[in-house]
Amino acid sequence: MAKSSNRLRSKARPVRSPIISKLIRAATPKGMSTILLGKMALKIAIASAISLIIAQGLQWEYPFYAVIAAIIVMSSTHGSTLKLGIQRLIGTTIGAIAGAIFAIALGSNSLSLALCVFVTIFFASYWKFNEAAKLAGYIAAIVILSHSQSPWIYAWHRYLETFLGISVALLVNNFIFPARAGTELRRYLSQTLIYLEEFYRLVVDCAFTGNYDRPRIDVLKLNIINSLVAERDLWQEVRKGQTNEPIEKRMNEAWEFLIRRIWEHILTMEHTVLARQQDTFWQIFSPQITQLAIETQNAMLALATAVQSRQSHLALPDMEVAIANATKELNRLKEIQQADYSMDELLRFFTFFYTIEEVGRKLQRMAAILNQTNS
Repeated sequence: MAKSSNRLRSKARPVRSPIISKLIRAATPKGMSTILLGKMALKIAIASAISLIIAQGLQWEYPFYAVIAAIIVMSSTHGSTLKLGIQRLIGTTIGAIAGAIFAIALGSNSLSLALCVFVTIFFASYWKFNEAAKLAGYIAAIVILSHSQSPWIYAWHRYLETFLGISVALLVNNFIFPARAGTELRRYLSQTLIYLEEFYRLVVDCAFTGNYDRPRIDVLKLNIINSLVAERDLWQEVRKGQTNEPIEKRMNEAWEFLIRRIWEHILTMEHTVLARQQDTFWQIFSPQITQLAIETQNAMLALATAVQSRQSHLALPDMEVAIANATKELNRLKEIQQADYSMDELLRFFTFFYTIEEVGRKLQRMAAILNQTNS
């Protein structure tokens, strides 16, 4: 049985071409982050230096506030930088105004501070400015504790300095290593598919060997969730036209649904595998499932390559063959007497198989959509 398990495990690993292997290494956090983080660090450094030079040239008393704003709001795309900038400007405005009002009305003391911080954070959150809420409380506290003698002047200066830092960050982001939402979206989609392929491979391996690498799978799940969250924001930017791609070349929004459904399908497979006990019916069907799993993994990696490189054409003929062969064998097995197997065991197996098939179908659909987008 051990030899059989090792053989199945080795078969379940797809043969990867040098191009795909390079992509995998480049898309991992260690491989991908070096250049991207270098570009981001350089943009932040340039924006902070420009903000400081302008603020000092204008002889502002606290130029570091402009520097802080430029550093904090800088993000990977123009749209995300603008979103963070607006939130910071709102937080600064709410905190500065509220702090000035409470400093004049109640003075500089603990009661005034507590009431003002409560009001600013509560209303900023209530008005859905969640990312600005704590900043508003922070600015309000500074106004009350350090600038109660001239709160309105201080509030106005904070607004100007923050506005300067945000403006510089937006300009730098637009002209130095500009990264548009469409390009970033493709990069994240590619990365998500690579994470999904590894998660899928570990689940299939567990189905036939019983080995469940929980620490690695937990890390993968977190990476996938983070990628999906980033993709959600990037999809919104693309819908708003914050991308350098023409409409006919943009990623089809159906991909957003399909990639999330594949994630849910693999979670279902994982749950089914972990729920099984000493099921033996699976072994009868193992060659067909193994082949289908190999083609599914290859398809995920091929799609990861194609979506980032804007490959003009991607076909998955082996996927259709694997699905057809597995379905044919499954229909043959239905004619076999299954009385020796419990209903729970059969339900677990068929849930696992049909979920694998659904993953394959969705990958085929993604390839078809990608071909239409890039053609």
